[in-house]
Amino acid sequence: MDKTEGETLEFKRSLSDFDEVLATVSAFSNTKGGTILIGVDDSGEIIGVDLGKRTLEEIASRIAQNTDPRVYPEITVKKMGGKNIIEIRVSERSDKPVFAKGIAYKRVGRSNIKMDRDEILNLLRGTYEFSYEDVEIASIDEIDLNKVKSFIHRAKEVRSVSVPEDELAVLRNLGLIDEKARLAALLLFGRNPQSRVPWAIVKIGRFLSERAMPIFEKEIEGDLIEQIERSYAEVLSLIRKETRVVNLRREEILEYPAEALRELIVNAVSHRDYSIKSPVYIKIYDDKIIIENPGGLPPGITVDELKRPHRSVLRNPKIANVLYNLGYVEKWGVGTLEVMKKCLLNGNGEPIFQSNGFFKVEIKSRYLSAIDDRERAILEYIRKNGKASRSDLEKILKLRESSVRKILEKLQRRGLIVKEGGGKNTVYRLAY
Repeated sequence: MDKTEGETLEFKRSLSDFDEVLATVSAFSNTKGGTILIGVDDSGEIIGVDLGKRTLEEIASRIAQNTDPRVYPEITVKKMGGKNIIEIRVSERSDKPVFAKGIAYKRVGRSNIKMDRDEILNLLRGTYEFSYEDVEIASIDEIDLNKVKSFIHRAKEVRSVSVPEDELAVLRNLGLIDEKARLAALLLFGRNPQSRVPWAIVKIGRFLSERAMPIFEKEIEGDLIEQIERSYAEVLSLIRKETRVVNLRREEILEYPAEALRELIVNAVSHRDYSIKSPVYIKIYDDKIIIENPGGLPPGITVDELKRPHRSVLRNPKIANVLYNLGYVEKWGVGTLEVMKKCLLNGNGEPIFQSNGFFKVEIKSRYLSAIDDRERAILEYIRKNGKASRSDLEKILKLRESSVRKILEKLQRRGLIVKEGGGKNTVYRLAY
């Protein structure tokens, strides 16, 4: 016998504390299933139990009466070391969550942990296909009808669709209101969405390293349209730019492709799980940008599928529909493919997608990936000392003035450093 309790195995000395048995039944049902052995102590030593004529029937009845939905585990008696133990086998349920005396548990290691409200809602949505965007959360008076008017006008222009002029009729047709306003309506057209869902924001930070505190941070509030537009503008102001002259025309090349950034920001606010009390994060580092939103990929789609043509699985279909009519989404199921294409053409390489409770996209900087050792040494020196003169850099690089000047001009064009002062007082600092 395995003598170690764990994620799918629990030992109980006796039936004296039956509430603990019920908690384990709930936890196993909500996680990966498991086995409870009655008559075994915590160390795995077989103690045994006394059995009556109806012991197994009584255990089955008590479990069924105190679980919701009712659980009917497989219960048998095993002989181990010449003693009787009771084996209760619990299968993982598809109709989660399972409650024991009104409490839902999950299995973490060898412990039963009470599930919080958000975890319970996530399981319910998965079981009954309930979307959190449909929660009736506000009064209709909290909707700004002028925003709905703007939507009607823009949707007619962008999609050439026939939309009623009555704002409330439009909201009902979109499934956004009934007797009250649903969460999707509040997020899209609310006067102050954060009064009800303060976590429905975007947090943007600029960092020198992953372990460092942000040197710049900002929270973007407002409705989803405002969040998309303001976040996009903010990110563009924080990334580096390079100006080149091609055929007598000035061209600006961004550190990250603008179209890809916009697509990822739209995806983050439209596909995130609004039941999870966490903002969307946009983190800008020296060598990469990370965009992360609460909620992994919806069931039915994998990270690998994002890299090829795939069907669209929408977590928030009502929100996605409004954004589509406004032109923020062009085609379903091709957004990540366009992001990959734009990143490759811009010299950033292939973006990295990850999904584990949160969905994360990481894109490497097109500049730092192409930096040579001398350029990196200059940046590290300036980062360490706060500034550098050209003579300082000549000494550490052991190069002539003309060579150092060329490197500094190249770093300036790439938007990595800035020049301050003049003459003998000229110094160089990081541009971020």
